[in-house]
Amino acid sequence: MKLVLEEYIHTNLPKGYTPYYIYLIMLNNTEIGRLVYRLGDDEEHIFDGHIAYTIEEAYRGHHYAYEACLLLDDIVHRDHYIITCDPNNMASQKTIIKLGGQYIETKTIPPHLKKFYTKEE
Repeated sequence: MKLVLEEYIHTNLPKGYTPYYIYLIMLNNTEIGRLVYRLGDDEEHIFDGHIAYTIEEAYRGHHYAYEACLLLDDIVHRDHYIITCDPNNMASQKTIIKLGGQYIETKTIPPHLKKFYTKEE
């Protein structure tokens, strides 16, 4: 498995956005998901996290998000990351725990940020 940089977004960002990288998560020659790494400090990413990932449904259950985060750490070498997830997303919670993450708190998304999230988030 490997991460392939698809794009670095750093110009013409909406207010409140920090630059970010989009990586394809590749298994052999097949894209199985995507990982986003957001630059910025903890306070800027308390709701969206530094890392976001998605794995295509057909490839879920094989710890690929976990492996992708480890690959990202080989690239970035940051001392810590914030990874957030919906309280009902058990798969993502398991990935965060497997990465050695610790629960900090459950927060309600403030109204002024809700436009950045879907109704399910």
